[in-house]
Amino acid sequence: MLGYPFGWMIAAGLFFLLVLAIALSPVVIRGRIKRMGEDDDAELSIRALLGLVNFHWQLPEMKFNGVAMELKRELTAENVASSGTDVGKSSVNLQSIMKSIDWTQALLQHTDDLLGWVKKTLGHVRVTEWKWVSAVGTGDAMWTAMLTGTVWSAKTTVIGVLSQLIQLETDPELTVQPVFQAAYFSTEGKFTAKVSFGYAIFAGIRLAVKMKHAAAEGVPRGVVGWQRILLRG
Repeated sequence: MLGYPFGWMIAAGLFFLLVLAIALSPVVIRGRIKRMGEDDDAELSIRALLGLVNFHWQLPEMKFNGVAMELKRELTAENVASSGTDVGKSSVNLQSIMKSIDWTQALLQHTDDLLGWVKKTLGHVRVTEWKWVSAVGTGDAMWTAMLTGTVWSAKTTVIGVLSQLIQLETDPELTVQPVFQAAYFSTEGKFTAKVSFGYAIFAGIRLAVKMKHAAAEGVPRGVVGWQRILLRG
């Protein structure tokens, strides 16, 4: 058995390798959104620390109720210590939209260069899978062809904008299928993105620093200010 100081050096080396492996391990984010007719479905899952941490969010039901839209959502968080599921409903209307705009403006005022932080953080996100399949139709061949071209143009524009913000490690699979027989619309997209666990922690620390450096009128600084803003939403 190796004695002092070699034993401590080996232990320190193993600890460093463990920390490095954790820092380099990926946080895997998978998302899917689908709309077919009047049915909508959305899902998001986050997996970190080789599966020790799992987060799952699902929107299985979306219904329009007059001028408002009722959302049914399912939220599941699991880790090595606990697991649980929360199912609830919320309503999206003009009042809630205006409240969200006010909530966003408050966060921007309270955080120093929040948009810059978002842009820099997205620059470290690697997209390894991206599929976007749509089918459109109007019942008329000419209008269906025009609508198909418009959807193609919109998709390529979205891809062009996002490619400036994130790292695309795969060619997006885009499909637009024309349906000439009837009025029809469906779209489904899914993606897989990765970011290193170490950078995710670093980005969180940078955000905390920016929160401390910012001051919003009538709102305390730091975490307390963010808590008050979020509770207002």
